[in-house]
Amino acid sequence: MEPQSSSFSTAKTLVRIVTYFLLFLAGDLVNSIVFDQLFSLVKFQNASFYVILRMLGCTFVTAFLFWLYTNKALHLKMSDFKITWNIRGWSVLLSVLLPVFVVTAFLVIGKAETHLSAPGESVFIIIASIITALKAGVLEEMLFRGFIMTLLERKWNQYAAILAPSLLFGLAHIPSMEYFTIAGVLLLIISGTLVGVMFSLAAYKGNSISNGALMHAVWNFVMVTDILHITTAEGAYGNPICSIIIPSDNIWLTGGGFGVESSLIAVIGYVLVCAFLAFKKEPSTKRLP
Repeated sequence: MEPQSSSFSTAKTLVRIVTYFLLFLAGDLVNSIVFDQLFSLVKFQNASFYVILRMLGCTFVTAFLFWLYTNKALHLKMSDFKITWNIRGWSVLLSVLLPVFVVTAFLVIGKAETHLSAPGESVFIIIASIITALKAGVLEEMLFRGFIMTLLERKWNQYAAILAPSLLFGLAHIPSMEYFTIAGVLLLIISGTLVGVMFSLAAYKGNSISNGALMHAVWNFVMVTDILHITTAEGAYGNPICSIIIPSDNIWLTGGGFGVESSLIAVIGYVLVCAFLAFKKEPSTKRLP
């Protein structure tokens, strides 16, 4: 990896990074205001409708704000930030293998349960889960592996571009913890940073954020939505389609306050994927002017 020089000052680079981060937050805020007003007037019998409409709205509003700032303020194209559609076969394979590895490991030590719902209800849960997973996968990859990573690479180099957003990615998830302990926060920072490195390597190796976005979305679909919950009996919540109840509340298995995404099993999966991507040949890329 060669250093990338840039005519941007450090201050200008940081301002642009902060602006993109604020646009990310603004998209969610604007969407919440609009849909809160809508839902106060229109009532749906199925709660999944709320999730579907809110996630779709947030995705389109935030993506539009990103596009508007990139094109009109910076006079650049989204493709200049690796925001393209360029799915590679290896990313499809990794998208499947990572959650399969983690789920299989938990199945070995835990007990699987299914929660039967009416067929129509299950369909809406699956649709809402797909859209929720895509929203997080697409928007977070646009922000962290598209805009922030590219801006840092232009100012410094690929090492800084991979490590800094990855650490920020881990830190940004701390408010999502259900409860806080020192060990739990440390596990989240380590696992979150590893996940960020994993998605960053996927973006570089495929020369597009779409590969990391696919991996991110599939992971969230399996591990984060109401498709599957992996937890202890005491920590069970919601009404997922499937559950895996693990017999121990050991933090290495539960992941602490953030859940099993920060568990040792998940961390092993992240390390294996990072190792595969690190040794994969990187394609030649066209640098930004």
